[in-house]
Amino acid sequence: MPVIAGIASLAFGLAAGTESGAVAQVEVRRDGEAYSVHASGQLAAGQRIVWDTLTDYERLREFVPGVRRARVLERQGNRLLLEQAGVFTVFFFELPVQLRLDVLHLPYTTVMAQLAPADANASDGSTLRSFSGRYRIRKGSGGLPLGVVQLEYDARFELATPLPPLVGALFGVAAVRQTMRAQFEAMLREIERRQQSLAGVEPPG
Repeated sequence: MPVIAGIASLAFGLAAGTESGAVAQVEVRRDGEAYSVHASGQLAAGQRIVWDTLTDYERLREFVPGVRRARVLERQGNRLLLEQAGVFTVFFFELPVQLRLDVLHLPYTTVMAQLAPADANASDGSTLRSFSGRYRIRKGSGGLPLGVVQLEYDARFELATPLPPLVGALFGVAAVRQTMRAQFEAMLREIERRQQSLAGVEPPG
């Protein structure tokens, strides 16, 4: 019971602070086998710093937990074909994740992605049945203080192989929230680290 209570408590925690002070809010909902994620956070950083961090795909594995490889396969203007591999942690075990994404850049405010068709020559297919996601950078609206930007992330996905019934029903939402929070907060920390490295050189903006 203490173990179950401890795991279940994850399902109700909506906000957590990063080590640098930014507060991340993460919400996860389940609809059948599909999960919907909404995450947001405010931080004192320049909009371009936020953008450059989000789109630094080749280095994601250095600061986002669970990402083991990310590379751009094709680039045509603001459209990219991105390949990504990693793991999705569900409490006691790890599920491999491999996918190809069609990505659209709308500098410097929005990154949109959706699951791309599988490569017929690839030995491994996508481990997601469906995926769509969007990062949005907001600045100077909604009463945000000067020099503060809001980063929002929305995604909806479905695993190609659903979690075991008991795990999915009892802990699926909590597991997804825990993983999404860890990754989103890691992104916020890296943005703050890059901004701080420019302290005294470029002000946020």
